[in-house]
Amino acid sequence: MVEGQIPLEELLIADSTKEAYNHSKAFAITRASMAITSIISSSLVIWLIANSKQRLSTTYHRIVIGMSIADILLSLSLATFNVVTPSDLDYIGWNAHGNQTSCNAQGFIETFGGFSGVYYSCSLNIYYLAVVHYEKTDQHIRNKIEPFLHGVPLGFGLIVAITLLVKRNLNNGGGESCIEPVYDPPHCIGYEDGDIREGFTIPCGRGRDGAVLFFDLVFFITMFIVPCVIVISLGMIYRGVRQQEKKMARYGERALMQGPQQTATAANDSNEGTPNTLLSKILRRKTKSIKQSNSRVVLQRAFAYTCSFFLTWSWWIIAVVLAFAGAEVPNAIWYLVSIFGPLQDTWNLFIFIYPKVIAAKSKGGDVTWWQAFV
Repeated sequence: MVEGQIPLEELLIADSTKEAYNHSKAFAITRASMAITSIISSSLVIWLIANSKQRLSTTYHRIVIGMSIADILLSLSLATFNVVTPSDLDYIGWNAHGNQTSCNAQGFIETFGGFSGVYYSCSLNIYYLAVVHYEKTDQHIRNKIEPFLHGVPLGFGLIVAITLLVKRNLNNGGGESCIEPVYDPPHCIGYEDGDIREGFTIPCGRGRDGAVLFFDLVFFITMFIVPCVIVISLGMIYRGVRQQEKKMARYGERALMQGPQQTATAANDSNEGTPNTLLSKILRRKTKSIKQSNSRVVLQRAFAYTCSFFLTWSWWIIAVVLAFAGAEVPNAIWYLVSIFGPLQDTWNLFIFIYPKVIAAKSKGGDVTWWQAFV
């Protein structure tokens, strides 16, 4: 035996191996349970949109549909209870009955769904930014902006998934996901890249000569640049709403300071005191008030979706930061990833149906969430 190689018998009975196996079981069950919950939530969002009056006629609904489909793909890849993990790793991976082909399929779906979902979250905030801050019309958004709001998430996710698949950077090193760039499990310690240890089928170091730098780059962009874009866009949305509210406040102050006598005089002097002119002024004021109210609603919804994003992905971001820093990621972080990672569309479901609940309650009566939902 070459120096540095660990005898298989020692590896199988090592305390670290047993600990890894037990954590793998807990991670897999926790994550799959949360993923199933998310699949149900995403399906309900799609069902609600399909049965609504607007259906797919609005940009908002189309973006939410895209987010839900991406979340379903991600959750399907996480709801496998580890069964697709290569059987080479059954000594550290609970319920590992798969092979490299099943690992490639799981990794491809997880990569495509995960990256698309993250960028769809970014698209939603950019859409709100166009509506509130830049005051773009529905037609302008639909024709000029929306193609990018779908094209970037789907295109980026597909390019990343295909690249990692072709370059053999979809691997499982003993965890619960096949999204590790290099195959380097414990039984490969002391073996050269390309070696296949006796009793195993997957070559050690698989993917090291692939797109490792590309893998690191897209993870850096996604986990750091995208959250910055989401936060900055939310800040700009808030600023746009505040500016609109200040304009309305100044408009109201001028009306109060002018007084009824001055108002009548100004109307007579400018020959604008006709009933039609007064009615048009009232309508313009009412339109501005409605616009202000709608902007506040958009801000609140954008803030809610931003919270949903960070509640889901913050733990992934922490894990990526620690990994890039060369530190070991604590198991506590991986448990939080397993719990919150698949649940973004569960939070999104509550955000989506909240206005419906409020509308139902405003009509009178004690309406529960379930009654408003159905």
